[in-house]
Amino acid sequence: MSNIKPTTGSERIQVLDALRGFALFGILFANLYSFIGYNTLSPEEIIVLPILDRAVLFFIDWFVEGKFYGIFSILFGVGFALQAQRFTDAAVNFRAFWYRRMLVLCCIGLLHMYLVWNGDILTLYSLLGMLLPLFLYRSDRTLVRWIAVLLFIPLLIHLITYLTPDAPFWGSLRRVSTGLKAEWGFGELSLLAMRTSDSALEVCAVNVLYAIPRAMSYLLSGRYFQVLGLFLIGILIARHWLPKIQKNEVSVPNSAIWIGVIGLITSFAYAVIKGMIGTPYALTEIGLLQALVYHVGSTSLALGIAMLFLAMWASGRAQSVFRNLAILGRMALTNYIFQNVTAILLFFGYGLALMRKVPFASLPFFAFGILTVQWLFSRAWLKRFKQGPLEYVWRRLSYRPAGES
Repeated sequence: MSNIKPTTGSERIQVLDALRGFALFGILFANLYSFIGYNTLSPEEIIVLPILDRAVLFFIDWFVEGKFYGIFSILFGVGFALQAQRFTDAAVNFRAFWYRRMLVLCCIGLLHMYLVWNGDILTLYSLLGMLLPLFLYRSDRTLVRWIAVLLFIPLLIHLITYLTPDAPFWGSLRRVSTGLKAEWGFGELSLLAMRTSDSALEVCAVNVLYAIPRAMSYLLSGRYFQVLGLFLIGILIARHWLPKIQKNEVSVPNSAIWIGVIGLITSFAYAVIKGMIGTPYALTEIGLLQALVYHVGSTSLALGIAMLFLAMWASGRAQSVFRNLAILGRMALTNYIFQNVTAILLFFGYGLALMRKVPFASLPFFAFGILTVQWLFSRAWLKRFKQGPLEYVWRRLSYRPAGES
């Protein structure tokens, strides 16, 4: 692979890096409400939180939840298509590179999941990314059909679980986790008690224990299929939009506006329902409606936000904002991990143990504070180096020279 190398700063597409940087902000918002302690509260406790706390949670449910990992997923598909084109142009074996790249990302994700936080998304991306070469040379029509099927499957799964709530299969991994928890001597401890323990071993144990049923929760929520569908949307965007972006011939179709409006309305409905029942997932009639508006809203609003972002970039206004966001986006992997390491040091027991000790209304202040530190670090780092530290490791192992073992 000596005749192809990672892209340099001058070869990168700034608007994509800027969109990654913007998505990092949304991802941080979505993750912080878990770190502050949302998952340790019961639905009954959630619906009686103070009004300011509920207002912040409502904002996240409306504008953030599902939207920014959706943007990241679309960008992942775009990145795949761009790299495939570079390798094709250079007549180099792309599949071998891509599978190696996904294997390295999977290893980073597993370390992050077990040592830092079980809410990792990198492992899922890497495993689903292994499937993308199957779609590389499919026609647009075939990709659209696959996207439609993949985005419909989560609703079908929710309907099946609604009709079969007592089927042993749905709770199989949770029972494994509960059994291990008791076997390891943590049976009587709550999630809050383990997260706020001053023992790093105990906090790592809860990462392992809660990572086990997470695989099933992804199936129940249809996350596998939704993310893969978003990857394929990214491939289509790379085919039809990126050539225009690179030539500064960008126009945002009116349909993008309507997609965004649909996303706003359905995401608002999701936030209202979640605020009423205190949970993002329910096997009830209203839970079926909640699933519908969530999946429609998260995908359409993610696309709407991305199109609005692109339109603002194409207008030529606020270029300094895009440049600063691109600084964050060029180090997206490093900054994603850094966000979560910072959060566990703030909220977990072996750090400052702030979980359940600060109101949800304080979440924006933590988010802006962490992002400011990240931006300062990223700017200083990129003045000396071409890429972030984790990006360097990932690319160094992915772009292994030919003949190297």
